[in-house]
Amino acid sequence: PSAQQSNSAPGSVRLEAAMTVSRSGYQQVASVVHDVDGDCSIEPRIIGNKVDCPEFEDDTTDDTYNNNKECELDEESCELIKAAGKRGKEDAEVGSCQDGVDGVKGSKASCRTQGTMSTLSATTNLITCMIGASVLSLPRMVANSGWIAGPLMLALAGCTSCRASLLVNRALDAVTEIRGEQGAPRSVGDVAEVCFGIQSKRIVISLTVLFQIAKCGVYFVVVGTNLHYWTETMTSRHCTMIAVSIGIWLVFIRSIDTISKGAFIGVVASFIYVASIGSAGFQAVATLPEESRSSALWPANLGNIPQIFAVMLYSYSPADVLPTLKRDMRRPEQVPTAVMVSHLAVASAYICLASLGYYGWGEHVAGNVLESMCDLPGCPGEISDQLAPGRKWTSGYVLSTAVVANLMVTIPIVLYCVFCTVESQSEVLRDSYSANLAMRITVVLGSVSIALFVPFFIEILAVISTALLVGLQILLPCGVSWALSRDGKVPFGWPEGGLLTLGLFVMVIGLSSSLSNLAAAIHASAA
Repeated sequence: PSAQQSNSAPGSVRLEAAMTVSRSGYQQVASVVHDVDGDCSIEPRIIGNKVDCPEFEDDTTDDTYNNNKECELDEESCELIKAAGKRGKEDAEVGSCQDGVDGVKGSKASCRTQGTMSTLSATTNLITCMIGASVLSLPRMVANSGWIAGPLMLALAGCTSCRASLLVNRALDAVTEIRGEQGAPRSVGDVAEVCFGIQSKRIVISLTVLFQIAKCGVYFVVVGTNLHYWTETMTSRHCTMIAVSIGIWLVFIRSIDTISKGAFIGVVASFIYVASIGSAGFQAVATLPEESRSSALWPANLGNIPQIFAVMLYSYSPADVLPTLKRDMRRPEQVPTAVMVSHLAVASAYICLASLGYYGWGEHVAGNVLESMCDLPGCPGEISDQLAPGRKWTSGYVLSTAVVANLMVTIPIVLYCVFCTVESQSEVLRDSYSANLAMRITVVLGSVSIALFVPFFIEILAVISTALLVGLQILLPCGVSWALSRDGKVPFGWPEGGLLTLGLFVMVIGLSSSLSNLAAAIHASAA
């Protein structure tokens, strides 16, 4: 932001929307300045009539100092300059807000805080969110679908998720136009409120939070399963508890910038997934007998197709985190680019690794492909207790390590979105640190409960996918698009109608079979 001379005493200058400069130092006067990470060990210097913070690379912080008076800035002051400069000239211009508080003036001169996340960071965050627990089930899903239908359904699931995410983004923009920048939606629930009323907002937010908590519960199950691959002295449940104890610190993360620093792990993990599952698949071809690797072109049971498609859709579907990411982006108009690029990257990785896994083990690939990566007679848990398990493969150790690392940065992103959604509904949670912390701990414990008491990976994944995911990530975006189209805010044509029909079909047919499979798994475990 540029410095402008004020009517205060001589020797002082006012930096709109950032801070006040005086001979005694800098003081923050507005809440729109973001905290940024980084040290400021080098003192700012005066160059002519410019104040300069030399550590900040993108030097947008040179500001005119009144009467060429020199001043000495402390570390906190330098951090404030860096924070203001990081906002960038491309974000907004300086001005006064409608309510009289100094802030950023956008097209509607609002006081809404501008985000700091770049489009690249948003893309990597979306990739990290998508490449999660369900990736291990994809070879099994392709095996259940056959060589022709399997990859095609994976690609269709990616297109469906991408289209639904773009509908959510379009609805967010439409509601922002209706309510103004100050009323920009913080969640899909705010969109539902504009379209269907306050009661629908409560329902949507409750279901979204439940879905995200359940998603994290599945993630904890997968972390425990992958840690268990490394040891036979502890059960998967014990390993899940270890993962929880390691990850409890996640409740204290309050900055998306901090979380984004680990998002690149998701991108790296996608390459490791393909490499490790691919190498294991070729190893299976070389070591396993041909009769144990039979495959088919088409699905053996057409009744399972809706459930299989729902699990594949779950492998993408970042629409629930999109509102939070959009608000934190420096250029929110770039959301469609981030959505399309991330879906293209993830779909390519999924089709490759799922096909390679099916090629290697055929119809005998495990529901969690990691549990197939052993010599004959098989991995522990996949064979009778009377048989000695085979030697575990190196590719299995690599894959399990990558999965654990990726999920430990995926869980914070999902939890951050849960926390933001819940906080937006309660002023007490925003103002009270102790109440906020208690809420965060309760959310994490809810995820842990799902992980410990319903440890059935494929079955619980199918129920979540058909019941919650389809409703929130297909039916809801189509529903709000239809409602907004009645006022001429967005179009609603045959693509949206087709998407709505697909979602209804998958939910009605798939939920029945997934609940039956879960009940059977629980009964078998009790016996």
